[in-house]
Amino acid sequence: MEETMLRKHLLNILSIAFFAGTTVYGSVEAMKNTQFPQKGKEAVLSFGGEGGRDFMLDGKPFQIRSGEMHPQRIPRSHWRHRIRAAKAMGLNTIAFYTFWNELEPEEGKWDFSGRKDIGAFIDMCQEEGMWVLFRPGPYVCGEWDLGGLPTYLIQKDVSPLRCTTNPEFMEAQTRYLEEMAKIAIPRLSKNGGPILMIQLENEYGSYNSPHDEKAYIEWLRDFWSQKGAGPFYLSEGSSPHHLRFVIPGVAVGLDPADHAGQMQHALRLAPGVPVFSSETYPGWLRHWGEGNWAPSRNTLNSVRWYMKDGISFNLFVLHGGTSFGLTAGANSNGDGTHFQPDLTSYDYGSPIGEHGNLTREYHEYRDIITKALPGVNIPPPPATPECISIPAFTPKKKCTIFQLRTRRSREKAYTQLPTLESQGQNQGLAIYTATIPAGKAQPLHATAHDHALVYLDDTFLGTLDRMAGTKQINIPARTGKKRLRIVVDTFGHVNFSRYTEQDRKGLLGEVKLGDTLLTDWRMRLLPLQREPRQGKKNQAKGLGGLYQASLHLNLVADTFLDMSQWQKGYVWVNGHALGRYWNIGPQERLYCPGEFLRQGDNTITVLDLYAEQAAPITGEPERNLEIKKHTKSLNNNW
Repeated sequence: MEETMLRKHLLNILSIAFFAGTTVYGSVEAMKNTQFPQKGKEAVLSFGGEGGRDFMLDGKPFQIRSGEMHPQRIPRSHWRHRIRAAKAMGLNTIAFYTFWNELEPEEGKWDFSGRKDIGAFIDMCQEEGMWVLFRPGPYVCGEWDLGGLPTYLIQKDVSPLRCTTNPEFMEAQTRYLEEMAKIAIPRLSKNGGPILMIQLENEYGSYNSPHDEKAYIEWLRDFWSQKGAGPFYLSEGSSPHHLRFVIPGVAVGLDPADHAGQMQHALRLAPGVPVFSSETYPGWLRHWGEGNWAPSRNTLNSVRWYMKDGISFNLFVLHGGTSFGLTAGANSNGDGTHFQPDLTSYDYGSPIGEHGNLTREYHEYRDIITKALPGVNIPPPPATPECISIPAFTPKKKCTIFQLRTRRSREKAYTQLPTLESQGQNQGLAIYTATIPAGKAQPLHATAHDHALVYLDDTFLGTLDRMAGTKQINIPARTGKKRLRIVVDTFGHVNFSRYTEQDRKGLLGEVKLGDTLLTDWRMRLLPLQREPRQGKKNQAKGLGGLYQASLHLNLVADTFLDMSQWQKGYVWVNGHALGRYWNIGPQERLYCPGEFLRQGDNTITVLDLYAEQAAPITGEPERNLEIKKHTKSLNNNW
């Protein structure tokens, strides 16, 4: 067996060497085209050259040197800094996803304010002389809640997504894409804007659902074509399996293209169009409980190859930013097992760190790229935005979890427990209450998505946890009736694989005490998109609760709130949701942009599930980087 595997490995190396020596994947001439976008000046991207393999800008070969960053993950006041840092690296393009579920937080209600003003970000790219690769999905993955799809699409138990056979999905998708077209079409390069290409969907070949269909990709192409857009590209894994939904006339982006053998597969499957690396990974994502962020050093060699041969590429991500609030997603196997929720930070081991700091790798990439572009005027890197320290402060406990109130916190009765999605709630908390009779000690059987605290009256018994696979907890003997309470905390929905259609939050299915099915429940929803408030009957003693501090600042700038002395929960600053923290790491500090703060008094609100009393919080000038355990950067090699 080992000899056979070795022989296959050697044959693969030989085939790569053969292809590398006989096939051209880029054009050195393309690096000489230094054209940049100018407002109102039309520029046409097309496919041409030998075999139609080159990107051509106004008839001349053109190398796309792109860096990915997501405006919805970046404080708006820092957009220009991040774009300028990309340009100073020698890049000429910005690629970015749009996250549908944040743009349409409620069905039919759109929000393009603040970080969500996609059109303003595109315009700023043009002002800074950068082209744009527009990636509207509608599904994008991006380690974002449900891959960017809105939760109202999965209110029903069976909800086929990303296919033409579900009319409800297609109606919603069309409504979303119409909004995206209003933004994108006037800003196409051929209309005097900076958008060179639009990506159709995202990594559809990795979905592996029963209703995968090439017709869905064709529908997306036809939608945008009828709007006057084009050319287009697909972004897919590099194996033949991942590329099975490639359609004629659409450029092929590989996630990633690390060597010539991967490029060769795509060249055979997609004749007559350019092939490039649409996601080259300078780092990799991280989940709770894993090791800290780390750069992928091998990617430096990939960029050397691109710059030697003029191959187009997109660094995913050049700058990760932050999944503020409840926007971070999760990974799992296709059947929902091996659940891995993503961190609040989307640092990714990127060359441009979470608060805009330029890493050692940033300067190494810049050196490789600029040396391959002699005579090109590349600006110096911008200074890192100021990041301040804040002395320790300690919030005061306001109430326990059971006294929390929100706009939707009225209790309702159920015999069969509904999912949070069916009740119109995306993530947050849900509190379930049932009365159980006297009896002997018995196991409680329940499936919690995703993390649940179990109480008998006011006594905390333990935790049900999806990550650990814990679905049972012992209920002690009772001499009389007792109140069973279960507090379910959620993470983001799975954002990758076919399980996106099935992931639901809350207590799922039947809950049994021993062999007895519990059917008399009361359920209270606590959505956390906005900070909760204390109820009228407040009780500060007990496990977990709401904490609040007033913080006076004379100087306002970015900072990182150090939550390392807390346990598990959420933080809001002046009503802005920073995101989740959890003491299993690796992330211990939450990025707080200066634009969330104000001179004078600031309100810091903490919701902790386990803390019995408050602990100090400090503001730190950088995120924690220590490596307590090592986690491999997979670079899309799952």
